Amino acid sequence: MNEHNPIALELNKIQRAWLKEVSPRPEQRVVRMIIKPEEARVYEGFCKLESSAFGQLPEVFVTHLTAFEDEDTFSAAIIKDWLETYDNSEKLMEDLQQRNIAFAWNPQAYRQALANNNGEPLDTTLLCMLDDFRQALPQEEKQLVLVLLPRLVSDLRHMKQWLIALLKKGIPAGVKLLVFDHAGNEQLAIHERQFPGQLHAMHVPIDLHKAIQKLSQSGNPNDPEIALRKCLFEMGKALQAKDVKLLHEWGQKALDCTQRSGNKGLFATTHIMYAGMLFYFKKDPALPQLLDRGMRIAKQGSQQGDKACLPLLIQFYGYHGAYAQLRRRFDEAIDWFIKQARAAQEHQFNQQAMNGWYQAAELCRRKDTGRYYSVLEEAYLAGLNLQDEEISTSVYIYLLRDYYDYVHSKKIQERINNIDEKMGRLFGENWKEEVDRIRKTRAPLMMPPQTMEEA
Repeated sequence: MNEHNPIALELNKIQRAWLKEVSPRPEQRVVRMIIKPEEARVYEGFCKLESSAFGQLPEVFVTHLTAFEDEDTFSAAIIKDWLETYDNSEKLMEDLQQRNIAFAWNPQAYRQALANNNGEPLDTTLLCMLDDFRQALPQEEKQLVLVLLPRLVSDLRHMKQWLIALLKKGIPAGVKLLVFDHAGNEQLAIHERQFPGQLHAMHVPIDLHKAIQKLSQSGNPNDPEIALRKCLFEMGKALQAKDVKLLHEWGQKALDCTQRSGNKGLFATTHIMYAGMLFYFKKDPALPQLLDRGMRIAKQGSQQGDKACLPLLIQFYGYHGAYAQLRRRFDEAIDWFIKQARAAQEHQFNQQAMNGWYQAAELCRRKDTGRYYSVLEEAYLAGLNLQDEEISTSVYIYLLRDYYDYVHSKKIQERINNIDEKMGRLFGENWKEEVDRIRKTRAPLMMPPQTMEEA
């Protein structure tokens, strides 16, 4: 680890706290880290680091992003993801064999349990699998930590009940579960009286703001990327203070330093980040100018083979749509979002494509109903080749939900069956109710943040 990197130093604080509070206590079974939302990326970095060959802690960390849909299916979903990860680790297994490191783990029983599962919870099977895997580790008395970073949590209360169910069954010795709770809104806290000594909550104070400031000022000040980091940090401070004059001052410095670099990707990036901050001031005349100029630069860079410029160009289409929407030019905004979606789709940027289709469809639904169903249909067709994980983690689920109502009213049975099969596989028999609930609790990512404002 680079000890001069300010973010690395914050990661080191977490490692030291773990060594002090967790590693010496093998009786612990569930560790709950209490974090602030803005610190989430740092903790995610901690988990990924410790799950890699560069981890510093004595335990073996395994990080899973498995979505939590309900307490009855979560264990089975973890087992499925675990086995898929294991199957994709052939190279690692071969490397261990070449180094004469013995690791013999047979996953067949767990494959069979999944195959035979009729919808019953597989909590006991999961605990057996974790214990079995831990015992197969080549190091003696090795501790295993299963890190749960679900990409989606349908209900934190149900996730808490799932944790309690595992604790009641008995999490094996040498196995720990690591979960995360938000400071000021802790929903995974379990009463310790039920499980004395098995629960541990920890909060590591990290100074993310200071680390980012140090990072922005580190390195060669003549390097355009270093100079841009400093400018962006100061622009962020100006935005927080609502000082538009100071924001423009640092924004211009950012443009100047990146223009001198001759790097079109970096120059276009500066335009889109500067413009994104100006959305908070809505009517600033520099905003459309930055969008137009940045889009031209990204287009030139893309034509000249700069690979960073194509995704930026597609982003600019979305920002133009957002700006047109902000100015109440709804037809123009819809056209921009469709342009964004089609361009992203052409180049297999699936998430950007779905975001563009969703923005266009939602705007049509409210402002141009005559185009609504044709946009929904094109969005439906655009997502037919998406993988299950891409579907479940994107706004495509909302597009499918709305399109389903349309094809159902038109009695288009083939498409009704297609959507029912796909969504039923991902969200269960009551998938429509589940997607409606998710839509209420998980707002889709909108870029920039004022996209949906029309004032």
